[in-house]
Amino acid sequence: MSLKIFSLSALLLVSGISASAQNASAIQANGNTVQLSLSKAVEIALQHNLNVKSYEVSLRNAQLQLQQSKNNALPNLNANINQSASFGRSINPFTNGYDSRNINYNNLGLNAGMLLFNGGQIRNSVLQNDYNLKASQEDLASIKENISLQVVLAYLAILNSEDQLSIAKSQTEITKLQISRTEKLVNAGSLAPSNLLDLKAQLANEESNVVSFQSSLDLNKLTLIQLLNDSSISAIELQRIQIPTPNSSAYETGMDDLYAKALAIQPLVKAADLRVQSALKGISVAKAGTMPTLSLSASMSANQSNALTMGYFDQLNNTQNKVISLGLNIPIFTRFANKTRIAQAGLQRENASIEASKARQNLRQNIEQAYVNLNNAAMKYEAGLSQVSALEESFRAAESRFQAGTIDFVSYNLQKTNLDKARLSLIQSKYDFVFRTKILDFYQGKSLVF
Repeated sequence: MSLKIFSLSALLLVSGISASAQNASAIQANGNTVQLSLSKAVEIALQHNLNVKSYEVSLRNAQLQLQQSKNNALPNLNANINQSASFGRSINPFTNGYDSRNINYNNLGLNAGMLLFNGGQIRNSVLQNDYNLKASQEDLASIKENISLQVVLAYLAILNSEDQLSIAKSQTEITKLQISRTEKLVNAGSLAPSNLLDLKAQLANEESNVVSFQSSLDLNKLTLIQLLNDSSISAIELQRIQIPTPNSSAYETGMDDLYAKALAIQPLVKAADLRVQSALKGISVAKAGTMPTLSLSASMSANQSNALTMGYFDQLNNTQNKVISLGLNIPIFTRFANKTRIAQAGLQRENASIEASKARQNLRQNIEQAYVNLNNAAMKYEAGLSQVSALEESFRAAESRFQAGTIDFVSYNLQKTNLDKARLSLIQSKYDFVFRTKILDFYQGKSLVF
């Protein structure tokens, strides 16, 4: 199972292009709108995710396989009852002579068997299935962590969209105020009417941007609702969380130490290593096919027929037959089937080892990439802060000059557009930094919930 970690920027760039109702923190409000905290969103998603349910079924199946491999060491016991009837001239089952009567014949039996030695096949099968069960447990833990991370991403994407929408709306309010002031200046003859027309065109453009950001917010909410997969939830309202301020200082854990910690706790790596151990036991199971098999069996039977005038139970008592036997089966030539099974088991172990190495390699590469992305996001945020601060000063000056008529609308609009873009970029870089932090927390097994 591959771990899916989506890029935060990929989800945020959408703007550019039963727990259910009874959950304590998921309170129905405003009709069908559900208020969610981050922790409750994660909880609901884990309860309803179909991939999680599928892995839970696989886990139960692995538990059954382990139990059955243990049960294979137990004796078996079978009972049989046979009833037959012959018509016309028949063989008397007691005298072996011909008899012209219609004869009814009844046979009762018990058979028991127990495997004493089979080259360790049962014991190694138990160990192999135990490793498989533990690997399935790690798979389930991994998919749950992955779903949790996706929910955190979707939650942050919604908060980011809400902040961007808020900024876009404030931009339109600023432009509306500017239009009001400009109308007065135009009416007073201080400015040309074209300045007012340009501002109204600017407002129309900004209102179009508001629609785009609202569409982005709606899409991000849909993404989270789909992750929740709860049919009772059709609209959501998120509780705001305190977003930490990004900084360019190094993550609290160095990359090498972080990788070492991740190796020790990441379920995908654990599952891969357990499957290597399982494959090793698979080789032992295959080799057991070349060993002799020693088994013990016992049986007891009794017969009854109308060919004798003796009572039913007397016949059963007088015809009892008890047998105990010890059998040894020695494989001499199996058409190379055992040799092939051993070779195939060896290939499975080799492939399991390759998958374990790939899991470690992917983990290392993902951590390295996340570490670099985190530092870049922090530096981008700090650079964005400086840019916004400088552009705010520049815009205030441009606004005064525009009102005084010393610069044209094109120059004024360029300053405002640059400031708007910088503010939006700053918001996105902030949330990008937070998510990158959560990825590194994820690899260390830390809580993803704020």
